[in-house]
Amino acid sequence: MLAVLAWPARAQNPDVAALVLRPGDVIDVRSVDPALKIEGKYMVSERGIVVLPLLGELHVADVPWRLLSDSLRVLYAQQLRRPMVEFWPRRRVTVLGHVNRPGIHLVDPFASLAGVIAAAEGVSPEGDIRRLRVLREGRLIFERTPAEAKLTALDIVSGDELFVGRRSWWDQYSSVVVGALISATALLVSVGRGA
Repeated sequence: MLAVLAWPARAQNPDVAALVLRPGDVIDVRSVDPALKIEGKYMVSERGIVVLPLLGELHVADVPWRLLSDSLRVLYAQQLRRPMVEFWPRRRVTVLGHVNRPGIHLVDPFASLAGVIAAAEGVSPEGDIRRLRVLREGRLIFERTPAEAKLTALDIVSGDELFVGRRSWWDQYSSVVVGALISATALLVSVGRGA
């Protein structure tokens, strides 16, 4: 049985009020009582449907998050005696390239690019955040980061792919090359003085 969730709008925090789930997003369900076995991460399908334990299929796409989470609490209250269940929306994002933990990450919907990179445990020593590219539905929407301020400028949606490029050879090894040149120069100077 498919339930369609729809409610009248009400005043709330503007950021949360604007938040709606889309296909590819995830509802992170947690319970104080681990015996309930309803905890998990449940993805919204291409049709805007999520399947939750005890509730079955629910159409959740385009429903304001505050209303959706309140309704899920009510629905679980009808199924459980003491429903201590919490829900968090998550975006499903792929982070690849030179990060410490590449792969698919579930992030807060209000996360910035910097937050997504942090979820991947940051840029690896070989990586260069200035060589960041973001693809959405196969199209390049962001390339090169000239300033750290840009890392907070772009909204993330499920399905986005972030690629962190490699630092150039000179960026990686310039200190070694310069150190070797200084050592060689010092050696030549000391040999020249001894002659």
